[in-house]
Amino acid sequence: MVQLRKWRPLLNLDAGQSKASFRRIVEGLVTAIAEGRLAPGTLLPGTREMAQLLDVNRKTVILAYEEAVTKGWLVSEQRRGTFVSAQLASGASMARSVPQSFALELRDAPPVAYFTQSEEVRALQHRPGALFFDNGACDHRLLPQAVLHRYYRNALRNTFTSNTVRHGSEGTSHALRRALAQMLRNNRGLAVDVEHICLTQGTQMSLYLTASALLKPGDVVLVERLSYPPAWEIFRRLGARLVTVDMDGEGCRVEQIDALCREHDVRMMYLTPHHQFPTTVSLHAGRRQQLLALAREHDFCVIEEDYDHEYHFAGRPYLPLASDSAQRHVIYIGSISKSLGNTFRCSYVVAPADLIAVLERNAALTLGQGDAIMQQMLADLINDGELKKHLRRVSKEYRRRRQTLQSCLHEAFGEQIAVQEPEGGLALWVRFAESIDVDQLIEKALERDLVVRGGRQFSPDDQPENALRLGFASLNEEEIRRAVQRLAQAAKALGC
Repeated sequence: MVQLRKWRPLLNLDAGQSKASFRRIVEGLVTAIAEGRLAPGTLLPGTREMAQLLDVNRKTVILAYEEAVTKGWLVSEQRRGTFVSAQLASGASMARSVPQSFALELRDAPPVAYFTQSEEVRALQHRPGALFFDNGACDHRLLPQAVLHRYYRNALRNTFTSNTVRHGSEGTSHALRRALAQMLRNNRGLAVDVEHICLTQGTQMSLYLTASALLKPGDVVLVERLSYPPAWEIFRRLGARLVTVDMDGEGCRVEQIDALCREHDVRMMYLTPHHQFPTTVSLHAGRRQQLLALAREHDFCVIEEDYDHEYHFAGRPYLPLASDSAQRHVIYIGSISKSLGNTFRCSYVVAPADLIAVLERNAALTLGQGDAIMQQMLADLINDGELKKHLRRVSKEYRRRRQTLQSCLHEAFGEQIAVQEPEGGLALWVRFAESIDVDQLIEKALERDLVVRGGRQFSPDDQPENALRLGFASLNEEEIRRAVQRLAQAAKALGC
């Protein structure tokens, strides 16, 4: 039995407050039972004794006991006393059972390899010397920190001085959309204005907002045989059925789409034609025109994600599908995150004004007010040419890093790999000979503090793909050399 002198702290009654109401005593009893500090079957002091311990009137304790008995927390047995009900679960099991007490049926989906990290990978996040071949992120170390600091301070001062923050982000949102519209008109050939742009906080948010506005359960969505996992996972969770289109060295096999549209009632197609994710191949011009013609003929929507348009190293970049003056079926998704890093969460959807209005209303339910200061800062960076200047400078460095990675890979693996030099982007797609099992190679690399992503993760059908996607931009040249050395050591450990 609990020692008598401990009843006041046990019931969480304020020692500095001499009197306690019967309701506070009941609450203290219930909490102590629920948290396991009073076990089922515990004998409580008699009402007279408890009143003395708590320095309250005996009638207060009687009322508290009666209330707790009525609610089933206590039981009173004649001539034996008052006990914690033995019908209650123990405190520990009660605590464990709390998450299971929901009557709701929780909806979930099987885990996707792209989103899950093993214990070993999580452990490497904070291990000095660990190296990561990501999917093609930029290097935050190359950001113009002094410029960013200055522009953020100016945006902070101006938004507060003008009282823009008081009215939410409508003013700064308009300023950023106006800057983006001008950039898209000048650099990507899109005939857009402010009303055609919806701001979001990331590409996945853009995809979800767009897909949820257009798809209903059972709709068919075409995706490339290798594709961006968050995209097809969003489509699946919205109830869509995925049908894959094959690929070759010129990108998506567009000629298959006509037959698929005759077999299925296709609602949408998602693709990354500029630098295909994950293979980096650019969709050739003839296929682009054929795809747009098929979208018109079969009346399906094309979601074009142009995730790294800024980085193009060979010739002039292709203009987006959305820039075609005759098209009416393309929704364009872009991002500033590849320019300034994922810390700057700014993506956008370009679409007809009526769809943008729907997206903005839906975004307001989940996102609410955007970051006014960040929006103003990004608008100023675009308008003043600082973003373009930064991209021009880092593109030269990223080209050197790509060349370093290609050179190191060929030196380490020779004829055991095939690398098609991409026209742009921040990653290489490396195919390995059958003598090297990529899934095993990934495990051996992990033992050497190197994380890489295997090709299987990019397959909507979970088909094996003996290839790796190696992002080079976030590693400097020395880190690239060390990473490839570890990858070669991993291959050697497999006997290759």
